[in-house]
Amino acid sequence: MATENSETSEAVAPAASAPAFIADLALFLAGTDGDEAAVAYAETLATGFAAHLDCHLINHVPVPILTAAPGAAALAAEFAQQAEEAGQKVEAALRTRLGRLGVPWELRRSDGTLGELRGAIARQCGLVDVVVQSQKSVTEATDMSLFEAILFDARAPVLLVPEAAGKVSALPKTVFVSFLDTPECARAIAGALPFLKRADLVVLASIAEDGASEERRVEPMNDMARHLARHGVTVEIRELPAWDDPAKGLLEAANVSGAELLVAGAYGHSRLREFLFGGVTRSLIRNCHLPILMAH
Repeated sequence: MATENSETSEAVAPAASAPAFIADLALFLAGTDGDEAAVAYAETLATGFAAHLDCHLINHVPVPILTAAPGAAALAAEFAQQAEEAGQKVEAALRTRLGRLGVPWELRRSDGTLGELRGAIARQCGLVDVVVQSQKSVTEATDMSLFEAILFDARAPVLLVPEAAGKVSALPKTVFVSFLDTPECARAIAGALPFLKRADLVVLASIAEDGASEERRVEPMNDMARHLARHGVTVEIRELPAWDDPAKGLLEAANVSGAELLVAGAYGHSRLREFLFGGVTRSLIRNCHLPILMAH
């Protein structure tokens, strides 16, 4: 439940600036029905930015749990054969679907173990401006390590697409930015700049933190608003009241503002070389009803 603190807002006038571009979009596909919303939304983005769509089918090849057990080699070969056949079938269906797109595209398929796929994903993410993936393929996955590789190891921001966004036919006009004075947030804003420059309004919002002085909380946000304004972005600053559930507060504020895209830093920490999502990041990934662009 929100506290009784009031919400305030302030507009920052934009300066003239050259347009921002996205040239290459990566679309990671799982071969499930959850891919359709991401395909449709990626086409909208590629159309709006006149960008190339680099589609990548991730085909996981499982391995036997006991690799040294008798018969493990034969079982591994059987798994690989089954994955190859399934991958070929999914790839054929995807090529038929992608053939109906009105933007330039290419499709590649990567077959491999989770470790091998992480490497392929990280490499591909370094060659594009934005990575697109369906929210459903992430939240329903039995293993989130591949998405963790995209989000934490990638060199490009990640845009998760909920099912409802598959019907969107234009670039977002209102963008809601969850601001924190952190490197993760700064990288997310930098990655979202092409969207921010095309939007009619960008809402830069910060949730009050317990024990945070007004100056320490607000001044960095004012600095970011001035930076964006120099890029030609129309910015409105909003100071939001504290919430027991910050993710819920952000989503409600974004909904009230009429936002069509949410931008946020992705937070987590590593343990035994595996990343663990922070609570707010995890909640946004699972519950965001808007396309959400994140960067670590």
